[in-house]
Amino acid sequence: MYIWGSIRFFLIIVNNLYCIPTHCLWLLTLSPLKWFLPKVYLTLEGFGFQWLLSMVSAWSYTAGYSVIEMGDDMHRVVNDKALVLINHQSTSDVPLIMAAFDGRTRNIMWIMDRMFMKTNFGVVSWFHKDFFISSGKARRDQSLTELTTHLSEVYMPLNRTWILLFPEGGFLRKRREISRKFALQNSLPILHHTTIPRVGAVQNVVATIGPQRARNVTNGNLSRKCPILKWIIDLTIAYPNGNPLDILTIFMASAPPCSTIFHYRCYPIAEVPTDNELLKQWVYDRYIEKETLLATYYETGKFPDHRRPGEFCHPRPVLHDGFRTVILHALYITSTLFHWNLLTLLSSSIF
Repeated sequence: MYIWGSIRFFLIIVNNLYCIPTHCLWLLTLSPLKWFLPKVYLTLEGFGFQWLLSMVSAWSYTAGYSVIEMGDDMHRVVNDKALVLINHQSTSDVPLIMAAFDGRTRNIMWIMDRMFMKTNFGVVSWFHKDFFISSGKARRDQSLTELTTHLSEVYMPLNRTWILLFPEGGFLRKRREISRKFALQNSLPILHHTTIPRVGAVQNVVATIGPQRARNVTNGNLSRKCPILKWIIDLTIAYPNGNPLDILTIFMASAPPCSTIFHYRCYPIAEVPTDNELLKQWVYDRYIEKETLLATYYETGKFPDHRRPGEFCHPRPVLHDGFRTVILHALYITSTLFHWNLLTLLSSSIF
């Protein structure tokens, strides 16, 4: 087991080495297209980003860690602008989300902690124009101002669709005690399977691209109505028996194969309050409901369906295309060899 785990860990490191550098080199090479053929550049960058998600999703599937979806069907909203609220439990949340969204959309935008820039995928997210938010009171207001600018100048012009956000602002195990104290001070329920969310980013997104802020966007000499936020999607992640995986477990396949549940609820933006105080309570209510959902699931093994009382959500396994993954591995290896030979040729001609 330890030998196989070490081999997997080594192969994943190698996988990063022959995928991420060549991805970045292609984007640098294609960067002039941003000024002359921006739609072509965005399409190519989107495909590259999606292919890298496929690489990450293969890590979990080859270890036997699958994703099963429940609740609302995401296929009908995949091309709409939506804010996705996700409960945050461990370092395995992100790779499993990538596995679930692999092949579904290449126009997503993450709102993630600035610390993520230091990870292997941070440079990819920087090229993809994801938003890196700073945690802590000292930079909170500045980060929200920067988020407003990013939504107006990046998210909308690039026609991104889903915004992925962890409102809790940290892992469950680290935030639980802080959440308990906050709940006691503010007459809120004490949560065990989730924590009280931070609502600043949610309020910012709704105020900036919500229905009350619909506006005209100038595109050359043409003025067109810009699409606005259409949904808020409540995504609840449930690990087997409430024991989350972590990124090292996925790397080394050190835990038995299992399925993680992704439970979705879609709320039309028209049903979501826009007043800051009402919106804050609305987000709190969603996380209190998440607590109930998770408690019920851990006790009974089933999620109660929120739209049909007394019935249950039908599971939908997220399928993984192994053949496509093999083709992408071959593509990245070939691309890396091409760039390596090109750089070697250039260095030898210069020196």
